Amino acid sequence: MEKRLYCFNCNKDVEPLCNLQNNSYIVHKQKIQIKEKVFICPLCNSELFDENLDNSLYDIYNEYLKLYDLSFSKLKKIRESYNLSQELFAKSLGWSKRTIVRYENADSLPQKQYLQIYNKIKNNKSEFINILKTNRKSLGEKLYFKIFNIVNTELDIKTINVFLYVLENNYLTKTQIMKNLFSIDFQSFKEYSKSITSFKYAHGTYGPIFDNKDAILNLLVKQNYLEMVNDEEDKILFKPTTKPDLVLFNKQELDIMNKVLSKLRGKNAKKLTDWSHKFKGWIETKNGELIDYSYAKDFDLSKNW
Repeated sequence: MEKRLYCFNCNKDVEPLCNLQNNSYIVHKQKIQIKEKVFICPLCNSELFDENLDNSLYDIYNEYLKLYDLSFSKLKKIRESYNLSQELFAKSLGWSKRTIVRYENADSLPQKQYLQIYNKIKNNKSEFINILKTNRKSLGEKLYFKIFNIVNTELDIKTINVFLYVLENNYLTKTQIMKNLFSIDFQSFKEYSKSITSFKYAHGTYGPIFDNKDAILNLLVKQNYLEMVNDEEDKILFKPTTKPDLVLFNKQELDIMNKVLSKLRGKNAKKLTDWSHKFKGWIETKNGELIDYSYAKDFDLSKNW
């Protein structure tokens, strides 16, 4: 059945003509142009009102969002990329849940400052984490850690704080960091059958290493947990930008870390590498393969120096 609309001039229903018309609107001081459907009476040529026509305001606002390389559907996809509900996403940014709901349902057009934040966090997890960190106090520790671990699946908050604890007043090279974390986890597994970080370690040329070591250190730098500095010999050292959250560790874990740090402090990368090459787990594991934590029974901080 053909579409019919009522023409007030002709006082009857007609089969309208449909034209596309370029119209201009001003939205937040920006000129927006869109093509809109306009229905015309074929008898008197007057414009007809269609109460079933999609609301053109959506198209106008969506066209405005394109100026920021965004759309109403993209706003939702950005939130979903962080695996967060509307409520947790809003809390992370310091907004209200109602704000997110209205944006994603196209009931409201975001102000410029909100659009700039969407663009900052679009495909940029480090920027999102930095915003989350600025809102940490208002979120509270429990909620902050919950959101962090949902978003930052590559690196849990406890593991990050092991880095911060190891490097506090103890700036180290990449190789030295590997040896300290490896020793902490294997000493912990030896004593309590559980590692402290979320890492698994593999046989590397210079001793045990955790997977994606370069990517993880770069991530910590991007998220402003660490910074890189040069020592007197122009070697790159990693330095923490903030203090560790000790609340994340129990007494046993702190004792393990202190024991390892006390033993390894001041030892250069070569000495640590040579020492790690005498570890049975490294010797009996092929290059690139994971070193099973069952070798923790053979780990000894005091031997082979």
